[in-house]
Amino acid sequence: MSEVIVLDTHIWLWLINGNFDRFPDHWLVEKFELAESLGVSPISCYEIALANQRERLELSYPLQEWIQQALTVAKI
Repeated sequence: MSEVIVLDTHIWLWLINGNFDRFPDHWLVEKFELAESLGVSPISCYEIALANQRERLELSYPLQEWIQQALTVAKI
């Protein structure tokens, strides 16, 4: 049976930004590396867009480009 991990918005941001120190050590191996695939809810993209629009989140690229790259890099 394949295992898919659906990431919460802040977990996705931490993963993309390389904030691995925020994760418990065992998560990196047990959760992310052993999962067959990762996923995010469409609402996470909306939450990131909203936070960026309200200037609570600064992205390194324009919004659409950031989301596309974040989905690709994380193999989502």
